Amino acid sequence: MEKVAFELFGLQLLEPLSTLMNWVLATQAFIFYKRLESAQTTFQKYWRWFFLGYTFAFIFGGLSHLLFNYTGQYFKITNWSIAIISVVIAELAMILDITDSKKKQMLLTVIRAKVFATFTMLVFDFSFKWVMVHTAGFFVLAGVLSYNRQKSGQSNYRYFLYGIACLFAIGAAKIGQVDIHPAWFNRDDVAHFIMLAMYWMFYKGVNQYEEPALESVPADN
Repeated sequence: MEKVAFELFGLQLLEPLSTLMNWVLATQAFIFYKRLESAQTTFQKYWRWFFLGYTFAFIFGGLSHLLFNYTGQYFKITNWSIAIISVVIAELAMILDITDSKKKQMLLTVIRAKVFATFTMLVFDFSFKWVMVHTAGFFVLAGVLSYNRQKSGQSNYRYFLYGIACLFAIGAAKIGQVDIHPAWFNRDDVAHFIMLAMYWMFYKGVNQYEEPALESVPADN
């Protein structure tokens, strides 16, 4: 895809729209972080840290686009690392309410193995595809747990399912090469706009979360 280049203050900069959208997403994530400031449950506190992590990930993401001619991969390393760790925090939040200790330990082991494998692969092949694979694992975990909990009557989890539906829309835009303009509004920019809706759905699900009574927590299938 063609990259838009422009000059500002004598600097040769790139991709103004991608930079702007990353910083819009960073602002949105920070707003959600602040709104959850009075969160009482561990689930909400974990997700609050997720949103803070993504605030910084999107800030560095914007810089990695804008200053690529000068920084190369350095900001991408920071951006991707923070994003991976933030996803781990969200995964830990999603397994908090699992009462089956064996199942919970198994999923914790999977989460640890997945993050270790992701960073290992990035050392040998520095490609965003490994970040995408790691994130896809979160969506599988969150999707299964959210579906089961939604069926059991925990209505806030429907928002997580809506958020996951946004991921499929993002995938369709990328696979279908939906480029409204090859340089100024390409498939990545379309994805950024869908992400605004996706993270809003996640925030709604977190904000409406109520900690279930221990004796009434349904087992996740």
